[in-house]
Amino acid sequence: MEMVKRGEIKNISKVLDDVLSQKHFKIGIDNLRVQEAWVKTMGKNIQKYTYTVKYKRGVLYIKLKSSVLKEELTFEKEKVINLINQELGKKYVKDLVLN
Repeated sequence: MEMVKRGEIKNISKVLDDVLSQKHFKIGIDNLRVQEAWVKTMGKNIQKYTYTVKYKRGVLYIKLKSSVLKEELTFEKEKVINLINQELGKKYVKDLVLN
C-alpha cells in the first residue's frame, strides 16, 4: 500500500483496491467467492443436503447430510471441481473433501 502525504486526495477506488489486495482480505473474499460458486454450481437441491462449505488453501471442504449424495459427488469429484473453477473463471479449487 503506497503512502499518501497528509492532505493529499486519493481516488476512492484506489484506496479500496489497496485494502482489498491485502492478504487477509483476499483470503476472506476468495473464501466467499468459492462458497457462492458451490451454491450456484450445485443448485438448490444439493444445497438442501449441505451442512457447511469451507475453502482453505485450494481445498474445498463440504459437509453433507446424505451419504448417498457423498458417494455420487465422490464419483464425480473432478467434474465438480472443474465446474466450480469454471464458474469462478480461475483455478481456485484444487481438491474437494467430502464429509
